Amino acid sequence: MKVILFLMAALPMVRADWVMLFDGATTEGWTPRTQVEKFEAVDGELHLLSKTNVWVVSKLELADFEVELEVFLPEDPGFNSGLAFRCQGEKGKPKGYQVEIDRTLPGGIYGIGLGGWLSRNKGELREGWWNHFRVRARGDLVQTWVNGKLVSEIREKGQLRGYFGIQHHGNGGVVRFRKIRVRDLST
Repeated sequence: MKVILFLMAALPMVRADWVMLFDGATTEGWTPRTQVEKFEAVDGELHLLSKTNVWVVSKLELADFEVELEVFLPEDPGFNSGLAFRCQGEKGKPKGYQVEIDRTLPGGIYGIGLGGWLSRNKGELREGWWNHFRVRARGDLVQTWVNGKLVSEIREKGQLRGYFGIQHHGNGGVVRFRKIRVRDLST
């Protein structure tokens, strides 16, 4: 009996409260804010291509949360994308925060309409492979991870609730997203 209890204590807690923001089959729940060249679900992935800076936003709004996704970057060395959170605004570019998904400052935090760079820390990407990004926001504490390593940790009170989004900066090919999920940490 002691061995079973020890093994159970050593196992990670499996939480059933994750919600998929992308169902793996459709673009339902996501809305492009401007014209895109391509925004479609392909084999469990969201593919996004645009010739201009575009945001594609979700309907779900949260204050305290953990969100994660996997991203496959195009080969273009100057490619730039992002995962937005705590965003507000009905049209065009949202106002909120963004974890950088690029080769320059992956995992850095940018305040979209909220003062620009908040953290220029840089995580490590795996070229030619899927990269895992995670954001945890609870109160004014915002943390980001790239491929399992903590990259940024800031205190920011500018905006404490909003929706999520993904970005294509307008050049560099198709960015691919998958396994986009979130859990509410407000309880």
